[in-house]
Amino acid sequence: MVKNASGQQKPLGKWDFLVALFKKTRQRLEYSTTHIEPNMKLTFRFAITAFFLAGFCSLGLAQDLKPADKLVDFKDVKVQVQKTPDFTLKGGTTAKPSRQKDWIEIEAEFKTERPKGPDSKADVIGELTFNYYVFLNSSVKEHARVLTAQVVHSNVPIDEISRSVVYISPSTIRRITGRPEGNVSLVSMYAVEVTMGGTTVGFFTKGAAKGKWWDAAGAPAKEPALMAKSKTPFAPLWGDYHADEQAK
Repeated sequence: MVKNASGQQKPLGKWDFLVALFKKTRQRLEYSTTHIEPNMKLTFRFAITAFFLAGFCSLGLAQDLKPADKLVDFKDVKVQVQKTPDFTLKGGTTAKPSRQKDWIEIEAEFKTERPKGPDSKADVIGELTFNYYVFLNSSVKEHARVLTAQVVHSNVPIDEISRSVVYISPSTIRRITGRPEGNVSLVSMYAVEVTMGGTTVGFFTKGAAKGKWWDAAGAPAKEPALMAKSKTPFAPLWGDYHADEQAK
């Protein structure tokens, strides 16, 4: 509800929604551009603002799951920068020095709920598919991308905190943003949709837009460039911390 000139409340119309969305986006841009060179800020703001105004007119509100369908309750989804891990090789004959580069890590913390029906007494959920969507900013509109990945977790414990994680590689960061440094401000929106047997059983999104914003008209192209943990140098780390990935 919004107030008109006489102080009376009226329903929130489409234009009011767009104005509110634009104001919120502008506030985020003030933060997002603090690490970008001054001569790049105007181009960057134009690219992101054009995306919001062109594409989100057709978006609905955040996806609400029916209680019977919800099995995954998200506690938090964190975005942070990790350096390439440095391992020491004993017995190696050739030194291969390299500079530790920046990876962007998107980590979802969640708790599974006990399913109803024949699986109500199970200790684990056999398979959950996590679909990731991450909007990676670029100073060039044509370079902006919605990065995606599908990670299948197996034997996920019920009524316990678990975690799922994906990464943006240093080469992807540089190709899209034109900069070698990773920074959390490069990721302005991200979402995780969890499915089981084709049914959505968990949903999380963070950013200026709600719902399935990655499918909006005018959204940047999707690219399957996010990497599951097992495909990165982080694979041998934190073994009991993250949910098991299904073997392929």
